[in-house]
This record gives sequence, C-alpha cells and structure tokens, in this order.
Amino acid sequence: MRACQIPGKNESMNFGAYEVTGDLDSPGKLVYSFKDFPAVEDFRTHQDGDAVVYDGNSFRFALGVNEFTWSDAGDNIQLDAQRLGQTVTYSVPQQDGYEHPTMERSTMGKAVGRIGDDPVEGLFMIDLIYSRPDLTFGETMFTRKIHNYWMNWLIEYEDGELEGGFAWRGQPGSGFAAAHHYRDGVSHARADARIDVERTERGSMQEVTLSLGSDVRVRFEQQGSYDWPIHTQGVAVETLRDKKIKNSWNYSENFPLNWGLVEEYQTAYSNLYGRYPSLRGLLDGARVVDGKIVLERK
Repeated sequence: MRACQIPGKNESMNFGAYEVTGDLDSPGKLVYSFKDFPAVEDFRTHQDGDAVVYDGNSFRFALGVNEFTWSDAGDNIQLDAQRLGQTVTYSVPQQDGYEHPTMERSTMGKAVGRIGDDPVEGLFMIDLIYSRPDLTFGETMFTRKIHNYWMNWLIEYEDGELEGGFAWRGQPGSGFAAAHHYRDGVSHARADARIDVERTERGSMQEVTLSLGSDVRVRFEQQGSYDWPIHTQGVAVETLRDKKIKNSWNYSENFPLNWGLVEEYQTAYSNLYGRYPSLRGLLDGARVVDGKIVLERK
C-alpha cells in the first residue's frame, strides 16, 4: 500500500509490503525493509498518454482510464491492473462538525504481476480524495471525524464471475455507510453498508462481515496483520449466493477512534528528530479496547 500527498504535499508514504503469517496480533513480516525503501519520499507528476504518472525514486504509479501499472521497492514489485466496473464517486459536504468538504473517486481492478520472483494476482484499488487545494489529506480531518472502518473485496467464483467492491463504516453517530458493489459486470453505488467485526483478545480484527441492505452478506476470515492494528488481509468464506468460491481477496482497515493522538505523536517526533518513530516499538504491548488504542504503561 502506498499513498501520495501524505504526510505532506509532494510526499508519498510507503506503508510497506508484507508477508501473511497467520498472526493477527503482531505486525506482519516486511518483504522489503524501510531502510532500503524509505517510509516517506518526494514524488513528481506528469502526463503519459492517457495516464497520470506519479514518479518517486523507488516507485511509479501510472493511472490510466482502464489500465493501471504500479512498480515499487525499486521495481521489485510490478503490478498491472484492469479496471472492473465504473469509478464510483461520493462526497461529504461541509457541515456542523466537519469543516472541509471531501469528495472521493474510487476505482477497483483485478491485478496480476510479481513480487520479487513470485507471481501474484489479486485486488487493485485506487482512491483519489479531493478537498480544498491548500489542505493536505490529514488536514481535512477525514480519518478523525468521519472514517472508522473501510474494507475492499473481490471474489472469483468457479464459473468465472467476479464480484466485489468496497465499503465504509463511519465513526459512531456519523451515519456514513458508503459502498461500491460490483456484480455481473455492473457497478452499484450504495449507502447502506454495514461492517461487523469480531476481535481477538488483543483487539485485532479476526472476522469481518459486510452487509449491503438485505441482499448482500459476505463473511471474511482475516489471515494476517500488516501494520498492526490498522490493516489485515482476509478471504471470503461465506456469501448468500449459491456459488462456489474459487479465489478471494479482502483488505480491511480500522482506525482506532483515538488514532489521531498517535499521528500527532509521529508528527512531533518527526519535527524533532527528522525521522518518523518506529510504529512497532510504540505499539509494543498495546491493545484495542472499546474501539480505542490503549498503550502499555512503561
């Protein structure tokens, strides 16, 4: 996973590539070290045919209309993706409690490629989030005031059909429940998403169930953690459809309700020392309790 314009303008954040270990309560095993490919680097943009290209020293995004390429970790990661369905747009207007209007355009695709010498395939997702031009994404306060859970998914059935999409669950009281449902080659924008989560004793996401109204229900078992406690990887194990699952992919995200305090600490540390602190070290012994991160007293 990689983000552009985070943490600052013309900066890109490398969230890392991880091996799935089956351990939900610990950070995943990095495939490529942040010492070799930094967590934050500058990038440039230019146009190449119908694609907008984001170029950094260790990565390259080329985002076309129907086709996308992503290379990362000094070309050790190479992915090509084809768009599935339509790009789905939603907006959150300026309102009491949320100062900056936000619009997101989300595109889903099926990806093939390699990591090192290993062939891979799976789900590809691009989210472009817009607000006032003078703001960074962090300054919109989206992850602190709106966002709580997000997940994407793709199922390949034995008959070759693909079904998937993404869904959000907003912070308590927000009523935010946007979703994209791709089925039978057609995209559907939804506003009735529900995400239910079962957790381990430490508070890690163990099982995620997505419901869209009464007609869609998919249960995902999580198989490993990446940057604990934010992201996990899972597979679909149950749907309402009378079809057999051949392959499936799921990426789930949960920002604890007080995660903004962690971000403030990371920013202050970076301003003081010129580098970001070890998130693994900071969260060693931490737990998620009632939706909030609780650090171990040292």
